[in-house]
Amino acid sequence: MTFQEDLEDYYQLEEDVEALGLIETEAELIDFASGVDLIDGNTSEQLTGESFEFQALSESCYPVVITNDEEGPALVNVTNRQQSEVDTSLLGIPRSETALSLLENVNIYGVNTKEWTADPAGGFGYTYYQDPSDWTFRDNYGNYRRHLPAESAVQAYCFPPPVSFSFVIDDNSGRFPGGYTNGVMNAYWETKRTFRYQPGRVTAFTFGTRMSTGSSYAGEVVQWGCRNDYGDGYYFQLEKGTDLFIIYRRFNSILNTIEEVKFPRLEWTGDKILINEGLTNWGLDLSRVTMFKIEFSWYGAVGAKFLAYVPVDHDEARWVELHYVVIENQLEFPSLKSAFMKMFIQARNTAGAVNPAFINLYGSSVYIDGGDKGTVTLGSAALGGAKNIDSTSRAILGLQVKGQINNIDNQKAVYPVSLAAFASTEARFDLVLQGNGTGAGESYYYGNGTNLTKSASSGLTITRVNDNVLQISGGTFADISAELSGSTNYLTGRRVRVTGTNIFNTHVVAINPGLTQITTDRAIPAGTTSIRLSRMNSYAISSGITPTGASGATGSIFFNSGGGQWRLGAWFQASGAYSTSQDVMWFASKYTGLNFDRNGNIVGEIDLPFEPYRQAEFSITFPSGTSNTLVSFGGTIRTLTGVTNPWPMVLVAELMDSSQLNDVVLALGTPTERITPNSGSTTAITQWANASGLTQDTTAAGGAVTIANKFEGSSSDPLSAVLVDTQGYRTLFAPQRVATYFLGANEMKQFDLSGLFGPDKMFITGKPGTTNNSGALFVVATARVGSGVASATLNWEEQ
Repeated sequence: MTFQEDLEDYYQLEEDVEALGLIETEAELIDFASGVDLIDGNTSEQLTGESFEFQALSESCYPVVITNDEEGPALVNVTNRQQSEVDTSLLGIPRSETALSLLENVNIYGVNTKEWTADPAGGFGYTYYQDPSDWTFRDNYGNYRRHLPAESAVQAYCFPPPVSFSFVIDDNSGRFPGGYTNGVMNAYWETKRTFRYQPGRVTAFTFGTRMSTGSSYAGEVVQWGCRNDYGDGYYFQLEKGTDLFIIYRRFNSILNTIEEVKFPRLEWTGDKILINEGLTNWGLDLSRVTMFKIEFSWYGAVGAKFLAYVPVDHDEARWVELHYVVIENQLEFPSLKSAFMKMFIQARNTAGAVNPAFINLYGSSVYIDGGDKGTVTLGSAALGGAKNIDSTSRAILGLQVKGQINNIDNQKAVYPVSLAAFASTEARFDLVLQGNGTGAGESYYYGNGTNLTKSASSGLTITRVNDNVLQISGGTFADISAELSGSTNYLTGRRVRVTGTNIFNTHVVAINPGLTQITTDRAIPAGTTSIRLSRMNSYAISSGITPTGASGATGSIFFNSGGGQWRLGAWFQASGAYSTSQDVMWFASKYTGLNFDRNGNIVGEIDLPFEPYRQAEFSITFPSGTSNTLVSFGGTIRTLTGVTNPWPMVLVAELMDSSQLNDVVLALGTPTERITPNSGSTTAITQWANASGLTQDTTAAGGAVTIANKFEGSSSDPLSAVLVDTQGYRTLFAPQRVATYFLGANEMKQFDLSGLFGPDKMFITGKPGTTNNSGALFVVATARVGSGVASATLNWEEQ
């Protein structure tokens, strides 16, 4: 435009004029109905009164220059505009782009368990998780991860009893004696997904929360924010219901430790949200619903902003910056080991609290400023050849997320985008999720071998001589004189159990020479006239699954407890007929403990250990310079002295009455080797070669020829998050069906899966062996008419 040398074409307003607005004046009064002036009767003067009228200019008006020259418009520079704390991102970029939403959560109808996990860290939310339930959860005590329908919120709540339960009997489960006063309860909600970092962008987490306040109890801690699996993170922390902190936890790569930087409210760089302090003069009340926001970016060393949405001067509300962690260009190493964060809320309380600690989450979101799909990579898995199908539904193709990528914990999420399928006969294709179970590895729970079952033994009529001595009626007991010693977890010896009405966790400790009387380690209830003796005298022996030599020297054994009492072991240099006198290295067992109520009464038994799905890694080595073999199974180590050739090695299972052991799977090779194509192997025991006193059922496995799934990485893309199984061919145990598709004979189709999977839908993620693992996704094929062959290809995105 043309620059004006003078003010010839401008109107200049005086500097003392007033701005447009209402001003107070004296106005003549009139009769509203008639319009006649109102006159004072005493003075005959016009009556006046206070009134208000608009005035265009006032003395407080800023000088303004206006031009009538169309060739030279005047520039206006706004000098009184106050910038909001959220006008620009953490990186100083104006918020002019559309944010990419990664999570939008409103807890109206319940908790989306595909998105959230409430499983406490370490497996239990209470130090004394073995206490009776009615002791731990009586009155208002207990820890809860629950939905609050009336508030459309999820809640993490914990209120530990002041003292742990005092066990009146030592049942060898490690719980005796109890009566401790240092119990700790934790309750939390955490997203299963990790929300990815995007270079050059800012990630924001928002929360609507309220929580317990004012307890003044040092053991109460409430937290809300974001963190990764290593413990790094940014979050708010309320202690004692009164002391509010901002927490910054960072990874020190030099010392390989987590460092915590704690900012009390008085050290915040922004508004303290205290009455008559800061920009807002607002006193924050955390017992009322409040919105919070945490923003962070990561070039290896970028800080974070913490904000709250609060009233300003009691007449409006906006985002207000509370604190800015400034670390840019100040660190020698990245502040976060991983910038892939999970949203969480958490409450922690210790014994002695007089009130519960809780935090409610109402709504939450995660988004990236101006984000896009970012670092998406594509993957595809296809069967090498068609597989036979019939009326039995079998998994023919599977995907699972790796636990690690190049020895770095995997943080990626996987979203299948399409399924291509072919069948030579009319067929149904199902997409199903199969859970991994607790304590699992990348191959676990993908075996479905034979179910081994032992039925109850015959009942015996007895008379009760005294509390601990029983006399058999009209005969003798079986000769159990060699089965009276050993641990009650059955990893040594073969303890004989006594079972019957109200007889719990009781074992035989002696039998008289005439085999007519037995003595027990616990009192037998008065009035008992019938019992059963449960013995470890029924067994099954595998064969053909453990190769001779170094190829079978490393691996994992996976197994599933179907209930009851059993044990699993390895028999080296196995030969001849098996008997209970064989030297077997027992490495896993299922046993029982006593179950008590809050009053100390024995009300039954509990299964020990608690985890239903287990695994035991093994290795067989030959120390140089010796003639020995060193074997390790599930952490138990034994030296086979004078043995340089332990082969053949077989597995042995022994079961007691009314017990079941399912799905024993052998995976050879190290975990790293097992995800390398063409290395290792995974085989389910679909038929125990020799079984005595046990029933075998291969129905769940889909038949005796069914093999276990084998998940392998792709040699073409070593950085892919996905393991692929093309080996498996079996029925699935308790599958969760996601979608079903139908094909005609000799038909090929491709199905779009984007409506099912995505960042805001379903996904496959998590480290195997953790509660965050969503399991594996399988393609299951079923022939609707006769039999035929089928093939499939899955395509996915990962980020």
